[in-house]
Amino acid sequence: MGASQGHRARLSAGLLAKPAPTVTAAVSCDEVSAQFLASDTLHALPVLDDEQRVIGLLRSHEVLKCVGARFFHEVRGRRSCEVLMDRQFLCFDVGADLLALSQAVSLLDERHLADGFVVTSNGRYFGSGRTTDLIRAVADSQLMSARFANPLTLLPGNVPIDDDINARIAAGETFAAIYFDLNQFKPYNDVYGYQAGDELIRYCARILAQEINPDCDFLGHVGGDDFVVSFVSPDWETRLKAVLARFDEGISKFYSASDLAAGGISSLNRQGELVFHPLVSLSAGVVCVEPGLYESAAALSPVLAEAKKLAKRALGSGYFIDRRRHGKPMEGAVPMALASAGHLRPDGIALLPAPTCGFRLAS
Repeated sequence: MGASQGHRARLSAGLLAKPAPTVTAAVSCDEVSAQFLASDTLHALPVLDDEQRVIGLLRSHEVLKCVGARFFHEVRGRRSCEVLMDRQFLCFDVGADLLALSQAVSLLDERHLADGFVVTSNGRYFGSGRTTDLIRAVADSQLMSARFANPLTLLPGNVPIDDDINARIAAGETFAAIYFDLNQFKPYNDVYGYQAGDELIRYCARILAQEINPDCDFLGHVGGDDFVVSFVSPDWETRLKAVLARFDEGISKFYSASDLAAGGISSLNRQGELVFHPLVSLSAGVVCVEPGLYESAAALSPVLAEAKKLAKRALGSGYFIDRRRHGKPMEGAVPMALASAGHLRPDGIALLPAPTCGFRLAS
């Protein structure tokens, strides 16, 4: 299982863009060729219109090849450089993420690698990026992923998790932060052993990785049996329900037939008493993050932990959503699903009393 791509996406095209020379269509072919001949490091010139929109790209090797042709100066030297520009070129919005950039560059004709790419903001020229800077950024990101990855699942650990949340908050994104935790994991690990426990954690990680959208969502492994997901996908709640349902569907393969028949395992506690523990289930605490609600991952963390704690009140797999805005309950907060406490609706959603902390469970 590879590390999630989510944290790599936080580096955008805008951060790789730098000011670079440009020309307009009023510049002649002779003037453009003179610019390229005067600089060994100038590989491309974006051509802009009167509104600073990029209409084409002049490539050094192609321009100089044309200029070297017989009678070029006499016939075309004074004409607009538009006749030499290429209208097909790499162009990204400032918000384009590192993954999108690297995928596009990987498909590029190797003859054009030195040309780099153009970056725009609201359709207007913002700057130019170098392919070498992009390759270096990808390499650095991969090293960071390896350095902070959880050794069991190879998912990003605490540092990338904080980086992702902080970047989303700073960018003013709206997203659902979800804290997943396995219930009854310690007794299971004690009875079945650490290897079985590790495989159960990897099983959970695989389900999570398959249900997120790697193009926009982020999955991290806090450690132990805890995971964090930053969901930007608009259908995140559907994906969340799928995670819980799939987890419950496959949990039986981790138990013996007798324990399955009993609905759980029995083990001695520290006082030497025999205690029954239900099958391992999955709880998820959800916090809906909107611009201005939280200053950082550190500010979000205790709220997320509280939401997870409330989700764990249910017997079995379930989730709790905190939709508060600045401490005030939000209409339409969603209750825990797949729970057995409280009044159970036909669709499996448990309607629990509103907790004293101010979270509201809507009917």
